[in-house]
Amino acid sequence: MVPMLAVSSIEKKLEMQASVIVGNYEFYYASGKLSALTSLGADENTRPVELKEAVETALADFQPANDIQSYLVKLLERYRPSESYDEQMKLLFCWGREGKEPA
Repeated sequence: MVPMLAVSSIEKKLEMQASVIVGNYEFYYASGKLSALTSLGADENTRPVELKEAVETALADFQPANDIQSYLVKLLERYRPSESYDEQMKLLFCWGREGKEPA
């Protein structure tokens, strides 16, 4: 998996406000983006099911500031993660949180 594919996919979905998250790579990148906007209570080391719980908690109090953030909420609300987890997911979470590819 090339991390840039997950990044490009989520960015395009947010721009077009279309589609759904299709895997944990996209989920980790989108969760990282949410982490930059709110107190997520999770980080790149959090496993998928626990990350989903932290996302749901953060979304309960999150007020989107624009249409892109609103669609990010929709993407994250609908996704159900699998148990798979690897180092690329950590990288993608950090990329989403920092807004740039980690060094």
